[in-house]
Amino acid sequence: MPVRDLLTRNLGLVDLWVPDDLDYDPPQAMLAALAERTGVDLARLKAMTWVGWQPWLFDMLPVPLQASQPVFDTYVRDSSVLLAPGEAGVNNVLHHGQRWAGPWYPYRPLRRTCPLCAADSERGRALVWRLPLMTSCVEHRCRLEDAGEVAVSITLGRPGPGPVLPAAPLFTVDGYTYEALTTGRVALPGRSVHAGVWFRLLRGLLDEVSLALTSRSVHGRAVLERIWQATGREERAGLKVWRPYEHLKPEIQEEMLHAAGTALHLAADGAITARGRFASALRPPAERHVYDGDRPSPHRTAWQEAVTELEAALTLARTDRDTARQLLALLTLGCRTLDRFEQERAYLFGAGVPAEFLPGARELGREDLT
Repeated sequence: MPVRDLLTRNLGLVDLWVPDDLDYDPPQAMLAALAERTGVDLARLKAMTWVGWQPWLFDMLPVPLQASQPVFDTYVRDSSVLLAPGEAGVNNVLHHGQRWAGPWYPYRPLRRTCPLCAADSERGRALVWRLPLMTSCVEHRCRLEDAGEVAVSITLGRPGPGPVLPAAPLFTVDGYTYEALTTGRVALPGRSVHAGVWFRLLRGLLDEVSLALTSRSVHGRAVLERIWQATGREERAGLKVWRPYEHLKPEIQEEMLHAAGTALHLAADGAITARGRFASALRPPAERHVYDGDRPSPHRTAWQEAVTELEAALTLARTDRDTARQLLALLTLGCRTLDRFEQERAYLFGAGVPAEFLPGARELGREDLT
């Protein structure tokens, strides 16, 4: 059955328009019909599309041409990590010659898969693998490969791309991203953050490691140099002219992700000092001394003695009428109103002293009460 018939006639939607990319923003009527026939919750179906990941992963889809720069500045540049706020990318602006479609939306289509997942006929490809956001399958700890090459090798039974372990910095980034996608939060060394914060933090970090070192402050340049030296790769992955991450070639994008993962490791270990708005999330907080408090005095205080005597008097007043009368007289000595006297009398009654042991104000000779 052709796909168009499967999604129109088969769902009872004969006149429905079927978009070329169903993963982008399928018609609501189609999602509702699929939910009814499959039993899958509509919200879950929505989350299987790009539009369903607004505003956590994408700020908006699509990004209007006139809003490209404001969205870029808000999503990427405001989320400073390594560099001081306002320092990141001050000399770089988007050029409309190559339209920026939004954060994470690839300029060049990506068709990747995990070789181990592809070998299992019961599994599909993760939607997020079509974005320049991850480089590996976290479940199998396996590098993503070209989906076409993997499919041909499986279909023809020929040797194809085998499982390749990703580099540690790359797997660190992928692990955080996978945690964000599956749980909605990410436990970073400094603190736990919402998934939406993680995606903006990572995108800001990728922007910072792509910047020209000569246009940074002394601190910023030293930090970026330290990161690229630790990667063992050429600074900026050989990038000569700045372009947004989404417009870079896949191999350069992977180098930038490697640098971002390296920066996370260095910041967590204290090898570099981050100064951005999200800097506190990268490094465990320093140990802080908590005051142990004063040692209790070995000597009894006057208050402790008074409490002990009151408890003893209450115990005796519960069975001795004279003690109850004397205790009531003592507690009401400072009372000036009848209401206040009755409150103290009620307290003793509540503490277990029988009502008949507690005389009224006139019986105690308190004629002065108003």
